[in-house]
Amino acid sequence: MFFNNQVLKSCFALILFLAGQSFSSNAQSNQKLHIEQLKGDFYVYTTYNTYQDSKVRANGVYLVTKKGVVLFDTPWDTTQFQPLLDSIYKRHQKKVLMALATHWHSDKTAGLEYYRKAGIATYTTALTDLLSKKNNAKRAEFLMQKDTSFTIDQYKFELYYPGEGHTQDNIVIWFPKERILLGGCLIKGAKDDNLGFLGDGNTQEYANTLLKVQKKYPNPNFIITTHSDWRDINSLSNSIKMAKELNVEKALRHVVLFGWKANANKDSVAAAIRAFEALPGQINLIKKFEWGVNNSPENLNQGLTHCFLLTFSCEKDRDAYLIHPIHQAFTKLLPNILDKVTVVDYWVK
Repeated sequence: MFFNNQVLKSCFALILFLAGQSFSSNAQSNQKLHIEQLKGDFYVYTTYNTYQDSKVRANGVYLVTKKGVVLFDTPWDTTQFQPLLDSIYKRHQKKVLMALATHWHSDKTAGLEYYRKAGIATYTTALTDLLSKKNNAKRAEFLMQKDTSFTIDQYKFELYYPGEGHTQDNIVIWFPKERILLGGCLIKGAKDDNLGFLGDGNTQEYANTLLKVQKKYPNPNFIITTHSDWRDINSLSNSIKMAKELNVEKALRHVVLFGWKANANKDSVAAAIRAFEALPGQINLIKKFEWGVNNSPENLNQGLTHCFLLTFSCEKDRDAYLIHPIHQAFTKLLPNILDKVTVVDYWVK
């Protein structure tokens, strides 16, 4: 088989391109610190750590002012405390003058002690400090007792505590002129399907806390999340949706549809219905019970006339109900009068 020079050149170019892509992808996957410009003097920096056997990003932000750089949250990767300072100085020829952490977890506070020893003013809320002390996390030098605003050169930003959510102490940071919201770990990504670690959180108040943020800071231009892609502005609305679902009681519905034999004795049918109605009072695994007779005008019920709806807390309770002696006794009333039955179980969404 022969190839002309043009084909050989094209193949060689393709090989070089694929090799370059592979090298680029591998370099990115091994990258420990990534910095990109958000807008003007605002930059998003990302470090990485391992959580549940996966490499997870942690986004922070820094702001370049004439007086120096303000750092919002510290690197999660402890090897990147100094590289971040070096990268900032190399890029902007300015030193970090202050660092603030948005809650006590290590993906926010790990570098506070290092930066304090480096002469950088470090800040957290008093509540964050209390939790940091309790959990042996790194602590800041200066504590804020209440919501606080800062003005540095032409930049103004405010720290707001909306209530408990991801943690007891999570705050957000707002830049009113630029309409930038730093949501920290309180706000998850627009594509996330869960709210992440909730072991230190408040699932009952999470949605209310996020709604307070949404009301106080409507229509932000950017929302910076910690562990997700921050470019999608729908992160807050998605987080509210997921937080509301935390308070929805999980319910397993057990739907039973009966169709009676044409010659079924009416008294026997009535007795079976009464026996079914009595089950909730006899089997406490049943959380809710209702029933009714079909009255649909569509005539699509396929001969099924009676619908019974039972609610269980979990599949284990449903399974125990099915083999419960009282339920088994009830089913023995049906063979001579029941023509067809359909059963559908589903989790309420």
